[in-house]
Amino acid sequence: MAIARRTSRRRYVLLVIVLTAVTLITLDSRGGRSGPLGALGRAAHTLVSPIQGAVESITTPISDWWHGVTEGGDLKRDNRKLREQLSMAQGSERAAQRAIAENEDLKKLLGLNSLLNVKRVNARIVGRDTGNFDSSLTLDHGTESGIARDMPVVGPDGYLVGSVIDVGRNFAKVRVLTDPVFAVGVHTPKHPGAYAATGTASGRNGSRELLVDDFDPQAKILVGDQVVTSSLSTKFPPDLLVGSVTKVTDLPGGFSRDVSVKPYVDLGALENVSVLLWVQGQRDVVNTTTTTTGATTTTTTTTTTTAGG
Repeated sequence: MAIARRTSRRRYVLLVIVLTAVTLITLDSRGGRSGPLGALGRAAHTLVSPIQGAVESITTPISDWWHGVTEGGDLKRDNRKLREQLSMAQGSERAAQRAIAENEDLKKLLGLNSLLNVKRVNARIVGRDTGNFDSSLTLDHGTESGIARDMPVVGPDGYLVGSVIDVGRNFAKVRVLTDPVFAVGVHTPKHPGAYAATGTASGRNGSRELLVDDFDPQAKILVGDQVVTSSLSTKFPPDLLVGSVTKVTDLPGGFSRDVSVKPYVDLGALENVSVLLWVQGQRDVVNTTTTTTGATTTTTTTTTTTAGG
């Protein structure tokens, strides 16, 4: 019981000291920092400051925790809204970039009038095969637009893409030129003192390049030579741009050579194409303009294809 009384007395004394200190501090703040009350007030500040600091060290974390509990939901909602707004902004940017790229493709397709004077259907690629290399493409136009099997397909720059192998209403399937089954007659340019080489380019398994293995081994073929469709081709009008020579390999014996051709068209980036409404037997017109400057003669060939008989 004596211990309990001593503890109660100590608490009472502490309470009296604190109340006295608070009173002195109040009088000190009202009466200024000078005089006897000022000295007592400063002493009271010194006495109470450790107690005040201890109380604040306990109450501050509790206050922070309480604010976290009460305001945490608002912070989560604000964070979620910001993420949604960022996602929408990123989606809008991607859509704008896609629209710009598609607009450029369409302008190029419309500009093919200066290259090919032939009726054609501009179409969007809506499907690709699931292999490592695109061997076929599906378009969003078909028989309703006049598309038929074996019609040539070119990209926005007029580069050869492939030919139609299947068609129905509102769709057409295109075999691209890198498919191993694909084949097209091609020829190289005529170099001074040599003749143009003619052969057949075909796709190769696991490669994005074409192979021509029947060029005349005596013909002059250089890396970088432009390869175009040949007038001997039965499925394509002549002089469509195919690709450029990347490698020439003369095989042992000197009777044959392998020529690698890299297609001009980038099939992976392709989104829009033109189907040429052209079939075998239509008349092909090649306009040739020859310009002579001194001892140099430059021949420029522009191909236009008409729907004549």
